[in-house]
Amino acid sequence: MNVGTPEQIIEKILYQHELFGHQRYIAQIDFGGVPFDRLKKNIELIVTKIMPAVKKYTAKKHKEETE
Repeated sequence: MNVGTPEQIIEKILYQHELFGHQRYIAQIDFGGVPFDRLKKNIELIVTKIMPAVKKYTAKKHKEETE
């Protein structure tokens, strides 16, 4: 489970990627009792900030490794 700012979560995911080389990431977003508006905001941050940054880094790394 990753907790923190989008930037901290990006760093954690990329660190894990460097260690394990994983190709998938599963995020548990709903922890009982969290209001839907807050969950929606977290999903928006994952989609707009975290995923694009992780994809950009991993695509660049993959390209460098295959050249």
